[in-house]
Amino acid sequence: MFPRLQKKFVTLYTLSTGLIMTFILSIAFLFYASSQENRQISSFQEHLFTLMTQLQVNPRFADSFLAQMEQNNRLIIYIEENGTPFFFPGAYETHTDREILLKTAEKAAQEESIYLDSHPISSDLLQSSVFQIAGARKDCYLGNVLILRTASGYKKLILLLDITDNRIKLLETGCVYLLIDLFGILLLFLSGRWFVRRSLKPLEETCQKQQDFAAAASHELRSPLAVIQTTADAITARPEECGRCLSVIKNECRRGNVLIQNLLLLVTAEQKEWSVQKRKFEMDELLLNLLELYEPLCLSKGGRLLLELPAEPLPPVLADPDLCRQILTILLDNAVSYALSDEFLPAPDDNAPLGPTCTEISDTGRRPPKITLHAKSHQGHVIVSVIDHGPGISDKEKLLIFDRFYRNDKSRSNKEHFGLGLSIAAALAEIQGIRLAVEDTEGGGSTFTMKI
Repeated sequence: MFPRLQKKFVTLYTLSTGLIMTFILSIAFLFYASSQENRQISSFQEHLFTLMTQLQVNPRFADSFLAQMEQNNRLIIYIEENGTPFFFPGAYETHTDREILLKTAEKAAQEESIYLDSHPISSDLLQSSVFQIAGARKDCYLGNVLILRTASGYKKLILLLDITDNRIKLLETGCVYLLIDLFGILLLFLSGRWFVRRSLKPLEETCQKQQDFAAAASHELRSPLAVIQTTADAITARPEECGRCLSVIKNECRRGNVLIQNLLLLVTAEQKEWSVQKRKFEMDELLLNLLELYEPLCLSKGGRLLLELPAEPLPPVLADPDLCRQILTILLDNAVSYALSDEFLPAPDDNAPLGPTCTEISDTGRRPPKITLHAKSHQGHVIVSVIDHGPGISDKEKLLIFDRFYRNDKSRSNKEHFGLGLSIAAALAEIQGIRLAVEDTEGGGSTFTMKI
């Protein structure tokens, strides 16, 4: 789905921005071409005005003057007086024969009803508009024909300006604009592909997480349902074990209920729909309550829970006390489950001092594992840490433990946890603006820190 979506977005981006750029470059090129054409016409009219003035003032023209004008300005000049052409063979070499060009100019003037044998009647001047003619070898010319009344009769002038080189330069400039446009479209395509890939990456990751979430949730929900179905079948086959089977069904129903509640809790927190009621409260009081609640649980698992508070009272914190309590409860539950499990026990250390809440060495000859609730005030923040000395978390897993349904037990043989606790804690911390982080405990284990 995402590759096709990426192609569509890149195509749409390239076409839309490419069309806009092409339109802008086309306008710029047309403006350049128009300015060049106006400049040519203006220059041509200046030469025409100069010759017309000479026709009115001087009865004779020097061949050197006409030759110089032709060569310096790429002109073709033809003059006749009272039907007699001036004896001037021309100095500018044209691509097309000179006589052919003059006849083509005469035809262009005739289309405006100006003939070489006609004379001005109502005025002293009969003149055509500025026209363009083409030669036999793809050469182009601006032209004008005028007939001027004089004291001795009339004079006729055909003037042509060779604009072939200007047309070639204009065509080359158009090719440059086209190359710039194509190169710009290529850059837009590459930048669009990079931008779309970067923009769609979070969406793709979110979609992948949703798929993983749905797969993991289905797996977790399937497990209690399968147990319930199997146990129900067992009741039918062996009615004498009805009491035990009903107990199993109740336990699995309870597990499924807890899973559904956690899913709803996680969705509510991630969608920012949780009602956060921030107020100032005493963090040390909350920690004392948690110590009272979890100390018996730790002792029952052969461990101990310590509370470390600074000598000075902690300043009040501004947060939701219920959500903070839930975050710390999740962290303590994880610490009890992993740091106090039978799979991990610290090595015997007879020289280590006993903790303040433990005065005995266990029957195994090992000191009981401990979990520490540590709190301090630092630079306007209250930092609460849950420190354990369990198996610890690898650097790779530190990036994953806050993901939904992530568990280091890939087989999911441990039915006590669904892999939602830390993701719920992270979501509850985020909606309050609390920073939740994990790092290694010195000597082994993990330390989860909540900075308020």
